[in-house]
Amino acid sequence: MKYHLLTGILLIINLNVTQAQTSYPVPQKTGKMLFYLQRSFNKNTIIFETEILADNKLNKERPVKMYWIRYEEDSRIAELTLIQRKIFGLKCTSIDETNSSFLLINNKFSKLNIIVKESSLGYYKAYLEINNQLTELERVFIKATNNPLGIPLSFEYIEVSGISTESGKLNTERIIL
Repeated sequence: MKYHLLTGILLIINLNVTQAQTSYPVPQKTGKMLFYLQRSFNKNTIIFETEILADNKLNKERPVKMYWIRYEEDSRIAELTLIQRKIFGLKCTSIDETNSSFLLINNKFSKLNIIVKESSLGYYKAYLEINNQLTELERVFIKATNNPLGIPLSFEYIEVSGISTESGKLNTERIIL
C-alpha cells in the first residue's frame, strides 16, 4: 500500500513538471537551429544555432551562436549577457580534420557532451547520448533555484529530450545534478 501511494505521488509530481514544461512556448524550428534551452525561472528561451557564413559554409571559428527569445517581453530577440554566456555558453572543439564536427561542452553541465555534425540532408544537428541511445537533441530544460535577477544559484536537474536515432521516438532523460 505504501509503495503504491509513493509511486502515485511521484507520478503526480512528474506529471506536474512535464505539464509545466509543455505550457512553455516551443520556438519555430529552422534549418540552423540545433536545440533550445528553457529554465524553470521563466519562459524566455535560449536558442543554439549554427553560425553560417555568407558563402553558406559553417563558421569554423564560432560554429554555434546563441541568443534569447524573450517570450515574456514581446518575444523579442536579445543577446545573452556576459554572465549568462558563462553559465549557459558552450565551448566548441573540432573533432575531425575537416572542422565539420564539433564537441560542445558546458562548464556547469559537464555530463552533457553534445556533438554537432552535418546530417545527410545537409543541416547540422546536435546529438547526445540519452538513456544510452544516440539522440538528436531538441530541448534542454533546467530546473534551478535563482536569485531575484534570474541568475542561477543552484541547479536541481537538467532534462534533455530529442528523437532517438535508433527508434525514431521521443527520448527524454532527467539528470540530477
